[in-house]
Amino acid sequence: MANTIGQKLKKIRQAKSMTQVEFSSSLGISQGRLSEIEKDITKPSADTLIALRKKFDVDLNWLLGD
Repeated sequence: MANTIGQKLKKIRQAKSMTQVEFSSSLGISQGRLSEIEKDITKPSADTLIALRKKFDVDLNWLLGD
């Protein structure tokens, strides 16, 4: 089960059948940054969270919760 923000983000991307390049471009971040987020090396910025909510209708309570 996806528990971390990175795991959940990857699950969303895969459910949309998007590559990291496509998904990161739609969020306005680099593929490298998305990779770091998916690996839980870093956290998404507030701007990235807003883009996720607007473009993919992601429930931020679910994304940020346990």
